[in-house]
Amino acid sequence: MRHLALTALLALSAPALAQTAAPAAAPAPAAQRQVAEDLSAALTRLFSAPSLQTEWFAPDFLAQVPLAAIEAQFAQLRAAYGAFTRLDTSGEQAVAVYERGALRVTSARLDDQGRLTTFGAAPAQAQAAPDLTQAQLTQAAALLTRLFTGERFDPALFAPDFLEAVPAEQLGALRAGLTASLGAFVRAEPRGQTWVLVYERGTVPVLAFTADAQSRVTGLRLGGVVPRLGTLEEARAAFATLPGQVSVLVQEAGRPTPLLDLNAGRLLAVGSTFKLAILGEVQAQVRAGRLGWDSEVQLTDALRSLPSGTLQDAPAGPYRVSNLAAHMIRDSDNTATDLLLNAVGREGVEARLGQRAIPSTRELFALKNPANAELLRAYRTAGLDVAARRAVLARAATAPLPAQGWETPTALDAEWYVNTARLCRLMADVAGLEATGLNPGVATPGDFARASFKGGSEPGVLNLTTQVTTKGGRTLCVSATWNRPEALDESAFVGLYAATLNLLR
Repeated sequence: MRHLALTALLALSAPALAQTAAPAAAPAPAAQRQVAEDLSAALTRLFSAPSLQTEWFAPDFLAQVPLAAIEAQFAQLRAAYGAFTRLDTSGEQAVAVYERGALRVTSARLDDQGRLTTFGAAPAQAQAAPDLTQAQLTQAAALLTRLFTGERFDPALFAPDFLEAVPAEQLGALRAGLTASLGAFVRAEPRGQTWVLVYERGTVPVLAFTADAQSRVTGLRLGGVVPRLGTLEEARAAFATLPGQVSVLVQEAGRPTPLLDLNAGRLLAVGSTFKLAILGEVQAQVRAGRLGWDSEVQLTDALRSLPSGTLQDAPAGPYRVSNLAAHMIRDSDNTATDLLLNAVGREGVEARLGQRAIPSTRELFALKNPANAELLRAYRTAGLDVAARRAVLARAATAPLPAQGWETPTALDAEWYVNTARLCRLMADVAGLEATGLNPGVATPGDFARASFKGGSEPGVLNLTTQVTTKGGRTLCVSATWNRPEALDESAFVGLYAATLNLLR
């Protein structure tokens, strides 16, 4: 629901840039243009500066992420993507364009002193690059194989700028960690328009790789470790060892019996994956003629939520349903979610979820705000009394929002509870829509003819739901949820999920 990380900026850096969220009242219409201009200037300064300054960030932000950690991330970003060239916009989002890549700014906000209180970004495509030829892919795989073969990295294989940003010692630690986890390195091989590092006991996807004219590495971005699994039964057993509550379903379209079923009927918290039900209801109302993809929905201050997303800072006014759907699914934008939920009404969404009196994202944030403890008690006391719950949610709609995110599991009973069997049905209903294919999630695009994805998370909650169509024409859904009243090892869970997808290629 709220992403507290700069997603996959560089896999060479394990911790990602965190976000803090300090909600403020939306600016008055007369000041909105100035707010947008100030934010654009602050982002341009952030991306273009050779070094960062403490005064650019709010104290609460730096309390969560030290300046040195932020500077290290941006140094690695420049090593992977080259020099910053400009700040563009795509829809309502800012896009930082670099020489060899781009970042979508998924969340950014300034306080009244012009300091960043919220910041999040994720890799984006600046311009569609021409596909690499098979010869280029093979040549790059050969260079990757040279990089990871032997006892240590050869510094001569890296461009000086890369080594300045990512010291040889850090590269050595990276490789040692991969070997310890996955065994001996075997080879690098092309996978679609990217590559994968193959080890004895698993793989590591290469998300981005560039070299200069002298075949020296100028950019390298790795994904998470993916263990090697032989069968879906092995996958089931591996998921079953995770502490807490786990539900996993692998279902092939047209087959009544699941290929993998681990507690697929168990109701668990799924975070933002509940947004599939909103998208399904939007689609149904479009088909019924009650709504159009080009219809406009009004953003008002009352409907502003918190990140993830950027629309909480956007000017009030009309926004197209199709754009809101893209923001809701691709970026998990919470304000876009609440706008669409308000437009279609809760009755149809609740029917799709099999629940009554569901909260909006804003209402859920309010329930989890420590300052609203009495409101949370009232929500819990309401129990299954639908009318009482709706009354509490009506109060939550105008209650104060939390000043920052939470790092530990908080009030997990205030969530959206859906089983993985229903999530696969919800995904099947909307998998043909463009919005679900904008972000492939964990799936490697080159492995499948199509991948439709939605995930959700907050501390103690993680869900990943993907429908893939294989190159052989099979359609399968993989939905996995993990709940625990303690911190989750998200990398382990995502690795198992990716390994399960690998079995379906």
